[in-house]
Formats: sequence, C-alpha cells, structure tokens
Amino acid sequence: MKRREFLYYAVAVSAAAHVRGAAAKTTAGEQTTSDKHDLVLKNGRILDGSGNPWFKADIALKNGRISKIGRVDEEKADRIIDVKGLIVSPGFIDIHSHSETSMFRDPWIESNIRQGITTEVNGNCGGSPAPRNKKRKARAGRGISKEDIDWSTMDRYFNRLEKHGIAQNMVTLVGHGTVRRYVMDGNHGAPTQKQLDEMKELVREAMIHGAAGLSTGLAYSPGCYAHTDEVVELTKVAAEYGGIYATHLRDFSSKVLGWSGEEGSRYPAIEEAIEIGRRSGIRIVQLSHLSSNSPFSGDPELDEKVHDLIYKSREEGIDVLIDVLPSDWGGIASWPGRSVFSQAYFADGKEKLLERLRDPDQRAVLKEEILTKSPAEMGFENSTHRLLLIRTGKGDGVWIFPPLNGHLKNPEYERKTLDVIAEMKGVDVLDALFDVLIEENGEVCIANKVMEDIKSQLTWSIAMPSTDGGSTAKPGEATRRVRPSAYSGFSDALMWVREKKLVTLEDMIRKMTSLPARALRLWDRGLIREGLWADITVFDPKKVMSLCTYENDARPAYPVGIPYVIVNGVPVIDDNKLTEALPGKVLRHSSA
Repeated sequence: MKRREFLYYAVAVSAAAHVRGAAAKTTAGEQTTSDKHDLVLKNGRILDGSGNPWFKADIALKNGRISKIGRVDEEKADRIIDVKGLIVSPGFIDIHSHSETSMFRDPWIESNIRQGITTEVNGNCGGSPAPRNKKRKARAGRGISKEDIDWSTMDRYFNRLEKHGIAQNMVTLVGHGTVRRYVMDGNHGAPTQKQLDEMKELVREAMIHGAAGLSTGLAYSPGCYAHTDEVVELTKVAAEYGGIYATHLRDFSSKVLGWSGEEGSRYPAIEEAIEIGRRSGIRIVQLSHLSSNSPFSGDPELDEKVHDLIYKSREEGIDVLIDVLPSDWGGIASWPGRSVFSQAYFADGKEKLLERLRDPDQRAVLKEEILTKSPAEMGFENSTHRLLLIRTGKGDGVWIFPPLNGHLKNPEYERKTLDVIAEMKGVDVLDALFDVLIEENGEVCIANKVMEDIKSQLTWSIAMPSTDGGSTAKPGEATRRVRPSAYSGFSDALMWVREKKLVTLEDMIRKMTSLPARALRLWDRGLIREGLWADITVFDPKKVMSLCTYENDARPAYPVGIPYVIVNGVPVIDDNKLTEALPGKVLRHSSA
C-alpha cells in the first residue's frame, strides 16, 4: 500500500476511534434524547467504497457524520429508513464537471444529486470561476448574468457560494486558460517572464484560498498556445500546496501518443502530461475524459499502447489517474460546420460557407477535403468524432437538433440521424448534412454517439467515472441541449456493471468514491466509516437506469433506482423526492 493510501485509511480509522471514544464516555442508562442518532439506515447491503464485498449492517448518522455501523436499536434513532434489498454506498464523487456558475441558478443541483453525486469537482479543462478582472467579469457565466458576478478571487467566489447555499459538496480547480487570459488577454504568444510570474502568483493565490489544483485545456484557445514549459512552471506552484494537475489533452485522435506540432517544442499528448508531472513534482496527473479506444483512431492497438504508457509511468512513481465518461453520448455542437469543414473557410463567415455549399463545383471540393484531408490539414486543433463519423459514412452516430435558442425550419429533421435523413432524401450522408445546413441556414446543432470509446478504460484500476457536464435542472431550450451524462453519467456506470459486466459492482463503487476522494485528499469522505462525513447514496442495483438520451426529448430526465441521497447527514433525495435542503459544503483544499 502506498503511503498516501495508508494515510487515507489511517485517517478514517482515527476518526472512527474518536467517535467510539466519545461514545464510551456515556455509561449505560445515561442515554438521552440528545444522544439519539439523527437517522439510521437499516438492513442495507453496504459497499463501503474500499472495493471489498458488501456486508449487511445498519448505519447511524449524527451531526452530519457516520456515528455507528453495526446493529442499531430503533429506539436510539430519531428516524429510521428501511433500505432492505438496497445498496448503501459512499456518495459518488464527480471528478470532472463544469457547474462553476450554474449552481447559482440551481442550488439544488438536482441533475447531479438524482444520480447519486454528493461531491463535484469544477474548474476543469483550463476554465475556472476565478480569477476574474474587470474585463473577464464583463462576460456572463453559465447560469448567471454578468451583473451577478461580484467576485474576483477564488476566496470571494467560495464565500459567495457558501452564502448562496448548495445541495452537494463542491471542489474547484484553478484553470490555466482563465489565468492566461487574465494576464495576457488575447495575446497568443509566449508570456514574458513578468507575465509568467504574474500567472504563477495568481495560481498561488487560488491554491492558498483552497483550489484543489491546476487544470489545463490544451486542445483549444488559449491553452493550445502554451508551451509545455509554461504549464510546468504553473504546475510547480500547485504542487507546492499538494494540488493535482488535471488536463484536457492536446489531442484525442490517433496522435494521442504523438504531437504533430513543431518538432522538439512539445511532447506528445499523453507523454506531455506525464512529463509535466515528472518535472513539476505534482502528486497527481489526471487525464481528463480519456478516449483512446475510438474505432476512428486509425490504430487498433492504440488503447493498449496508452494503457502500457500510463502504467509504466506509474511504475516510475508518477501517479497518473484517468477519468472516463460512462455515457456513450458525446457533446452537442452549436455550429456543426466547426466540426466538419476546414477551419480556414470560417474566416469569411458562415454565409460565405453556405454559398460554397450551394455551388456544385465548390461543394465537390468541400466534400473531397472532408473525405481525404487529415484533421491537422483541416486546421483542427484535435480531431473530432463528428468529422470521423461523417467521413466513414456512419451517419447513424450523428444526430440533428434545433439551434440552442430556436427551432428548425424543417421539424422533420429534429432528432433524426444523418443516415435516416440521407435515406429520406436519397443522397449520401455528406450531401444530407450539406442540404440540412443550407435549408436551415446553418442554424442547427449536431451531437454524436460512439459507444466503443468507454468500454476498455472503465476497466482500468485507475479509472474514475465523470460527467463532463454541469448541473442543469431548469426546463427550457438550453436544458434540452445538455449532454445526457449531465443527468445520467453515474447511473450509466452502474448500468454498465449490470448489463455488460465490465467490472464488479464493488470495484465500480471504489472508482466512484474512495479513488477520487484519495486523489483530492478528501480524507474524511469517500468511505463508509464511523466518524467520516455522511455522504451516502442508496440505490437498487437491479433497477437503476438512465432515462436521458438525445432521442428522449423530455428534460429533465432523471435516472430511476436511486431513492436516497444524503449529503453531510441530510437527505437531499428522500424516497425519490427532492427535499430542497442545502447541506453542501465548499471543500477548500488543504495541503495537509
């Protein structure tokens, strides 16, 4: 057992001993109403988050913590919930999400807690809610107007969130992209030493205020303009405070093992992340939403190569972890041309591109480029599943939706796949897409579905399920466009266990609880142990099911089979009902 894992379990045992010691001071006959447990979950099958097999026991809660595990007399509880036949596990931890500002619109975070999530990590992919200067404050956040953004530092953001109240616990990373924009605005060049020093101080300030680490989004602006050395210097600062490094890699295509930029200037995508970990001394390198098993990668052995590279780095002593999207549904693109056509065409605007699509000769050129050019030749910072799905003629994996704030002129296309539309029109998949773009004047969204990506990575011992979504529960147009994992990523993971038998239920629960808790140094969460905070999810492994897909127009579409979710000892989902309690905490990172 590694030292950090030993410390994790040692803290849990110490907390349990503290509770038992306190209880021992009360002699027989001294039990009073105040000594009663607040809540007891009776007759459940406990999966404690360690990966061990389930066992039957009662769990008592008091003052937000687990006060006893074992047999609890009913008269010693203010409330008893019989959970016979159900699994009682630690609350799920979403290691990669984007609810930084949407929590202000929806503090109950129903889309998360309905799937059993009790703690969420935000500030991923290089974007965080702070730091913000006057120029950055002028931009609205997701779910909040620019007028309501009254913070400039991570500390003030945390204070605002604590005052507002939230239903689940929240951890936040500081984003490299946010820091870079703060200092360099729109400058895409290398920072001067003064600018680099300023960025380092901003990261330091965020870490002191409780950020859990540094995140990067190296596949898009402004992260794509950063040299590895720049990222290393900022990661060193996060390392000083015991933080983690979470990265959206530079590339997710077949070049995931080999970066195609200027020779010698950058490391290959995954190798770069490992090198950043090696040079910075950061304690955790987290590869965000890893996807190396795509049938479009062009390398059938890519997944095995990535696995071997990562585990070899772990043998070297670099603690690399990955998070994986359990959902087989990808994200949604508000302007599909960005995922399909050469990026140079967008310099003249959307209307000019539509003119090209109407011209038979130029249309043929565009078609030929899509079918033959590499993503790099087309100007993509990383290849996309949508381009490759269309290129291979797999239109059954690409879906058409209305624009974010409107409707399709031809409603018969809505929620249809490109292959179905192609059959309706009597054309191939590419021509079907071109025709839809012309007829809808480019005002259309597309989404993709690729199942093969997730099967292998979920079996890795270092894999953690994540949503890569963001809390969203309010009905409306924007709600209908969110990726399904925002509602059902963790219920999807449980379904993969039941229906595909990818891993045991015990191991999946470990991946969703104690593994991310250990990575984040949440020593008093992630396990069912006496003395730890009572973040608990109760579910029926035979009935849990996701209902949210792009095919299902109903939103919100919450999963079923998760009747109880408890945060810091308080039910937020109680017998399948939202309680509207706000017991969540801002979990400020400590270097201890």
